[in-house]
Amino acid sequence: MKKNPLRAAAGGVCALAMMALLFARPFACIEGIRAGLTSCTEQVIPALFPFFVASSIIAASPLAKVLGAAVWPCTRFGLGIRDSRAATALLLAWLGGFAVAARVIGQMYAAGAVTRRQAQLLLVCGVGSGPAFVVNTVGCLLLGSPRLGWCIFAALLLADLAAGLLARLALAPEPEAIKNPLPCREGAVQGIGLVPAVQGAVQSMLAVCGFVTFFSFLNCGLGSFLPASGPARAALAALLEVTGGCVQASRLGGAAAVYGCCAALSIQSLSVFLQVRALLGRDISLLPLAAARPVHLALSLGALRLLLSLVPGAAAAAAAGDRLIVQSRTAPDAALVLFALCCAALYGLGFTSGGQKSIMDENDKGRRRRVS
Repeated sequence: MKKNPLRAAAGGVCALAMMALLFARPFACIEGIRAGLTSCTEQVIPALFPFFVASSIIAASPLAKVLGAAVWPCTRFGLGIRDSRAATALLLAWLGGFAVAARVIGQMYAAGAVTRRQAQLLLVCGVGSGPAFVVNTVGCLLLGSPRLGWCIFAALLLADLAAGLLARLALAPEPEAIKNPLPCREGAVQGIGLVPAVQGAVQSMLAVCGFVTFFSFLNCGLGSFLPASGPARAALAALLEVTGGCVQASRLGGAAAVYGCCAALSIQSLSVFLQVRALLGRDISLLPLAAARPVHLALSLGALRLLLSLVPGAAAAAAAGDRLIVQSRTAPDAALVLFALCCAALYGLGFTSGGQKSIMDENDKGRRRRVS
């Protein structure tokens, strides 16, 4: 396959621009990288790694057919997906956030549980931030009100459902021959144990942490050319990385902070899109997800305005003045111990599995042949 010369040239120009940014704003870039690594060790790994392992095992177990019973009407009648495992994938996506959504949906697509069009619909309806981040971090810590966090999460959830319904009408139907998963591939979703689940979770965490660190570097480096706070700084942060966008939006104060955080969570940033791309199969296009984000943004802001007028006390909390941003973090030693235990488990168990053992045997045979 031929490479597009313009695309290759654009990549080179972007790399040169990043090098120029390193020389122009070295202290800001270093601080961004340090902040990204700190976020990975203190927040991302403790929050996501256990969820990665658990969601992979659940998606590959018989529980996948019954666990999402409460969500099944949304996938069956809203998205038109009959397989009950899609409901479990959507439920895990709503609970775990965009990274879990990409990993579980990609896993089910690779196993044949959902088709390409169904996977795209699940992405449109499921890619977002989980309630732990929206309510605890954005609502409690950044906005100072858990009620506001729940209102934002409910608005995002309503926008997810509406965007999924619209995407079902917009996406072209699949040919009749591939509307249902192949029976021979359906069995592939069974039998994933702890060892492959941990191995896959480690690979996924490396990708997620890499993007978090890189976009934290970009956010701090490019943001150093702008005022420390304000709409321009919040817009740049929201386009690059969702957490930084919420932090900057919360500094706007009043209702602008609430709607700004909702907008940052709806857009989901370039970092989120690339993380989804890294965790998802290459056969699944992200164009429907990207096309749905402007619609999702308008729907979420409208739903938030309605909820703020209906929930007692939410409108008053949104109209309040400046917020006190509380710094909260998980102990770094706990994150490092967890990661060390996972590495030890991979070393002790992964290399004794059948696939790794056969590779080692082949390497030993090759060395013996070269010696002889």
